[in-house]
Amino acid sequence: MAKRFIIYLGVITLLIIFVFACAPKKEAAPKKPSKAPVEVKIPARPKEVMVADFDTGSKPNNLGGDFGAWSKDPDDPSQGCQDSFTSEEKYGREGYAIKLKYDVDSPNPAYNGFWLKLENMDASQYNKLVFYIKGDTEAGYPQSLKVELKNSKGEVGKTYVSQISGTWAPLEIPFSSFKGIKDLKSMTEFVIVFEDSVTRPKTGIIYIDNILFY
Repeated sequence: MAKRFIIYLGVITLLIIFVFACAPKKEAAPKKPSKAPVEVKIPARPKEVMVADFDTGSKPNNLGGDFGAWSKDPDDPSQGCQDSFTSEEKYGREGYAIKLKYDVDSPNPAYNGFWLKLENMDASQYNKLVFYIKGDTEAGYPQSLKVELKNSKGEVGKTYVSQISGTWAPLEIPFSSFKGIKDLKSMTEFVIVFEDSVTRPKTGIIYIDNILFY
């Protein structure tokens, strides 16, 4: 009896082995090809950005901002500043420049100049302001003038420049020269100032062109 049971058990074991051996095998899911890492190229910041070249002879500037002359006291006829486009005096062969005719020869405190909006430009990756300037040898031109940069925080950077002559030349002013301003990420305004205390002669004409950050 025991012998017969062992035989039956052996037969059942063989049948189980046979069934599992003949069962269809599941195919392994195909492996998804691994994606190659995507290289992200960050565009390089240009070495310079043109703020205003005045080449169209009209507003706005190259950043889309307004500009114009200003005066401490517009109601005082003995002082003021006038701006106009000129194609006769310009830097380069084509386009226009801005002519600034100033007058601080007044019995009253006088200062005036030129402003240009910077449209909250981020200038933090640049390190200097550059613009071309020429003095009018017939009308006279200042030996020194003040340049200002302003930001959206209300900071005002100020510096004085004196490298002005009767021929076109670039004025390169490092941002570090502008005392009073630290944040360059949101620039709002560029200003030229003629002051009666330092401007000699007190009346004259200058031309400016190609204002840029470098």
